[in-house]
Amino acid sequence: MFMKSVSGLRRSVLASKRCQWPPVAGEAVAGISRVGWGVLLLMHIALAGCAWSPAVCAQEDAAKTEQAAQSPDERSLGVASPDDPDPYDDAAIQAELEEWDRQMRAMADKYAAPPGAKQITKLPDLWIDPKAKRIYIDGYVTMRKGALEMFACPVGTKEHESVVAAFAKSKEVHAALLALGTKSGTPVSYDPEFKPPTGQPVAVWVTWRDEAGKFKVADARTWVQNNETKEPLAEQWVFAGSQLWTDPVDKVTHYSADSGDMICVSNFSSAMLDVPFSSSAQAGNLLFLAHTERIPEQATSVRLVLVPQFENDPTATTPPDETVLPVAKKASEKTAGKSEAEKTGDAKAKTDSSEKASGTR
Repeated sequence: MFMKSVSGLRRSVLASKRCQWPPVAGEAVAGISRVGWGVLLLMHIALAGCAWSPAVCAQEDAAKTEQAAQSPDERSLGVASPDDPDPYDDAAIQAELEEWDRQMRAMADKYAAPPGAKQITKLPDLWIDPKAKRIYIDGYVTMRKGALEMFACPVGTKEHESVVAAFAKSKEVHAALLALGTKSGTPVSYDPEFKPPTGQPVAVWVTWRDEAGKFKVADARTWVQNNETKEPLAEQWVFAGSQLWTDPVDKVTHYSADSGDMICVSNFSSAMLDVPFSSSAQAGNLLFLAHTERIPEQATSVRLVLVPQFENDPTATTPPDETVLPVAKKASEKTAGKSEAEKTGDAKAKTDSSEKASGTR
């Protein structure tokens, strides 16, 4: 801008004559050297910068905000956080795992065992009631919004595409269904032509308690809605039964649904429970979504009630009542009134149980 304002003057004039400031005529005006002019010019630029800086800062802040909004969540990309444990510190990693396990067990142990039911796993996560023909599975709400492949999956498998994460394994639930006399069918097949999964229908109920402790129950199908029609799932799940496969390397046989496919809303040949019609499993063409408005908050402890649909069962379509979901007693309540010897025995039993339950179930 300086060169533009003096473009009509010759360089020789600028080099040989003193400049005047302020730009007015008169003998009383003091002259300053080229160095003085430069200092004044810098001061002028600095003052202009001060005047404009709030607007510039505001623009920069807006740009940063927009960039932050558009940038992906670093945690979802596996970017390390300052709160993450040192990957070379075994003690810190172990502490992180123990804390995660503590939080999981806190959700799993929120409710006491359903009365009249028999626990069939090492940890209190899965029960059967042979008389009422019911299966109870404890879990928690893992996802409330988004496309679904499963309604329920075992913890540590497909929580990112399931509404509920269950603390039991799929093969354990399979065994429970067989113990009640439920008949398994066949998983979906595509070759040489599509054949939907078959098997005995199984109703799935979700029970939980709200923050006030009030009992809630819902048909699990109402937590799932069709992506096109927005209607809830209409058909009951069928006991397809998944399949076994043997690892060619270590020759160990695995139950396929343990990898996540416990109660599916997309067809998988590995599904334990599946929908009895064609439902795409392609990521960009999934048929069902989570019905967000009907699902309680994430991490809400729930108890699934599986009801095989036997003929001539007058209670097959009756929703479970509050008796299936007693609240677990607090540690202080459990030990109240006990002698010191009983408390010591309970502590030892708890330690022994924890040691047996450590590691993968």
